[in-house]
Amino acid sequence: MELKDIKTLEELKIAKNKFYGKGSKLKELQQKIRNADPSDRAKIGKEISKLKENAELMFNLKAKEINDKIIEEKIKNEWIDVTEPMTKEGGLHPLKIVSNRFREWFKQNGYFESRGSEIETDEYNFEKLNISKNHPARDMQDSLYIDEKYLLRTHNTGFTARELKKNVNQAFSHFAIGNVYRNDEDDQTHSHQFTQADIVSVGDVSFPNLIWTLKELMSYVLEEEVDIRLRPSFFPFTEPSVEVDIKYKDKWIEVLGAGILNQKVLELAGYTNDMNAFAAGIGIERIAMIKYGINDIREFYTNDLRFLNQFKEVS
Repeated sequence: MELKDIKTLEELKIAKNKFYGKGSKLKELQQKIRNADPSDRAKIGKEISKLKENAELMFNLKAKEINDKIIEEKIKNEWIDVTEPMTKEGGLHPLKIVSNRFREWFKQNGYFESRGSEIETDEYNFEKLNISKNHPARDMQDSLYIDEKYLLRTHNTGFTARELKKNVNQAFSHFAIGNVYRNDEDDQTHSHQFTQADIVSVGDVSFPNLIWTLKELMSYVLEEEVDIRLRPSFFPFTEPSVEVDIKYKDKWIEVLGAGILNQKVLELAGYTNDMNAFAAGIGIERIAMIKYGINDIREFYTNDLRFLNQFKEVS
């Protein structure tokens, strides 16, 4: 096959193998130089170099031609006219679908939703949650500060501190769902920005109430009965604290952190009675990845319609 007739990269690969392979002109010259008189070797060597140089140039030009056609075809097939009226109905983003599932369960079980700015004060992001200026827990979260007082919230637990102060000495249950930010490197399982659901329930509550809540919540969101198990952990705003695993599709998977709210947090909010509280923080992306079998967190943020269209029927 002549070079002009080659249409694919695979055909080009075969041609290159043939050029360098057994029985080719190049091989004949290489064999010839071995047996040639010393006076002829320089001439044959130059011929070999020129032949290889010309061949590589032609192969590279052909490869560029083929790749340009591939890109052109891709653009032709994937091009979208943004001025054309929409004829297809859209769907919800998978993170929105999962967030709504959480939101439904919370509201059905007596929780109210808290909303607010993604810019938080150091006081409510850290200090009101028993994380003082020199607390080692600050090293666990490399935060994105705007100035000495303000930062992009690293969790939604700041809502808990605000609701505690607003409803001091009262029983209540609230949740917050929204973006949080960490100065983190993006990779397959980490993102500098992600979505978190944060909950707290204040009153005559105990660890069994927390266990029941998490089991029922996760079963509802995943639409399948799940078992949970708890492992001791540390969070400055809960004591005791646990990491929570769920058994989903016959495999144990770590999904969230939780615990009984530290009494110091209640005191900082002004509580003077004997009420307790439990709290939990849940990464929405983590749950969506488990539920839909997604292996790379970055898929949620690429806006690739081929990825998003999978969820039209789900929403």
